[in-house]
Amino acid sequence: MSRRSNARIGKTAGSGRPTPVQSESTPLTLVAPESREGALTGEALAVDRLRRAGAGDERATRELYRAYVDRIYRHVARVLGPDDPDVEDVVQKVFLAALDGAADFAGRSKVSTWLLGIATRRALDASRKRWRRRRWQKIGAVVGLGRPASAPDERVRHLGEAERLLQRLTPDQRVVFVLKEVEGHTLKEISAMTGGTGISTLHARLKAARKRLDEALQEGGVR
Repeated sequence: MSRRSNARIGKTAGSGRPTPVQSESTPLTLVAPESREGALTGEALAVDRLRRAGAGDERATRELYRAYVDRIYRHVARVLGPDDPDVEDVVQKVFLAALDGAADFAGRSKVSTWLLGIATRRALDASRKRWRRRRWQKIGAVVGLGRPASAPDERVRHLGEAERLLQRLTPDQRVVFVLKEVEGHTLKEISAMTGGTGISTLHARLKAARKRLDEALQEGGVR
């Protein structure tokens, strides 16, 4: 390499790949990511680190994790409870979501605020899913799903109770509820099963069905 070429390439530390930057003395100078980081401070450094992590930079990913994991963990634990077994799983999902969405970060808030927003939504999603699971497990107990084999008369009684609950629903609500909550199909699958009913329509029907069944359970003393 010529002396002129050497003058246009900045020395790199470690194995970092040189990055081009403009220079007054030369048209183009290549500077390693580590050198660029040294020129950045505060929020500018946080944004740069986030964007590099989202682009697949492993070093930036580790730094992003170390910089925010304690704060994210505390936040999620406050939402779910400090002893909740899902806390660590939610924290991991927060960082995965951050990496996936890094390119869309618009800078309207601090990186820390943006991460806490993701953490809040993920923690609430986990909490709501667990609440719904427990609620529908109680409905399943009434229906007879997952319970030990019982005497025929008891089985008939439980099925009768389930039928009375399901009679609270409109036909459309009943179909989506049974397919989703009892049989475990996704809304996309249910859409295909019901002749292309829109996902938003199915979601609204499912929400209405859950509300009606909640009211019925409360009236019947089931919590």
